Amino acid sequence: MISRLAVILTGAALLLAMPYAAEACTRNVSKTAAKTIVPAGRINQKIFDDAVRAEVNYHRCRAGLSSVASAGAPMAKEARGHSRWMARSQQLTHQSTVPGRASLRQRVKAAGISFRTGSENIGMVHRYRIDNKRFKIASTGQCQFLGSNGQLLPAHTYASLARHVVDLWMSSPGHRRNILDNRVSRVSTAVAFDPKAQYCGRYWLTQNFVG
Repeated sequence: MISRLAVILTGAALLLAMPYAAEACTRNVSKTAAKTIVPAGRINQKIFDDAVRAEVNYHRCRAGLSSVASAGAPMAKEARGHSRWMARSQQLTHQSTVPGRASLRQRVKAAGISFRTGSENIGMVHRYRIDNKRFKIASTGQCQFLGSNGQLLPAHTYASLARHVVDLWMSSPGHRRNILDNRVSRVSTAVAFDPKAQYCGRYWLTQNFVG
């Protein structure tokens, strides 16, 4: 059985930059993010946001682009709100029904951010590392899934979830353009969890770039 990620992209212009000294680029992900399983309950949004930004800046470095900073707590709050709305409504979309926050432009304005350009990546992935893999269900009740080699597929840590979703976005032309847009300077990413989804739950993600 194969489970696949669903994503919707937002277009953004891109000025190409030649890669340079790619071997010098590193992922500055914290040990806490690398070791901590993302809980089904209260998710530490800051740890996740930091881990995603580290992944984004790694890819920007490899493309010869400057790093992006945090877009701040207000933008992170708007991203979290949109992720929660998508999880509740079961809709993977850039448009919501929330008054005053129905579009990306409205959400950025609600965060009080001055901007000239902006873009948004969204995604939906499973809590366990089963996306785009062949796996068997060993125990539904205990959330045990086996890979093709017979080994257990664990739940994501903050770091593995960040790398997984950014790698998926980088494999999609539209999302990749947003990540490698040299006009943006700040980013915030947030996640919401749907515990009722098949295979022990899935995450809904929103990533907002501004410049």
